[in-house]
Amino acid sequence: MIWVIGLIAVIFLVILVFINIRKGNLKEKYAVLWLAVSILSIFAVAIPQFVPFLAKSLGFTLPANFLFVVTVGTALLLTFLLSTDISKKQKQLEVLASEIAILKNQINKN
Repeated sequence: MIWVIGLIAVIFLVILVFINIRKGNLKEKYAVLWLAVSILSIFAVAIPQFVPFLAKSLGFTLPANFLFVVTVGTALLLTFLLSTDISKKQKQLEVLASEIAILKNQINKN
């Protein structure tokens, strides 16, 4: 019963990602991350031994340790992507502010 709830939640997440991509609310690089999480979640829910097998294959003693590392890694990757976006937007904002200041200066001179 619990796997059915998990599967419904994952399917809902996939649908939510596609809806937000279509509306333009989610960039493709973030969508790829969310879809990868969704696909791994589908495997984890549909095949109960997937996570323990993967954890053991990668040398983790406990599946919980593996999930913790994956979760922290995903959070760090998302933080890095968001930081790069913020930096790009900050540079664009500085350029726009400079251009507005130049235009205002030209208007005031005339």
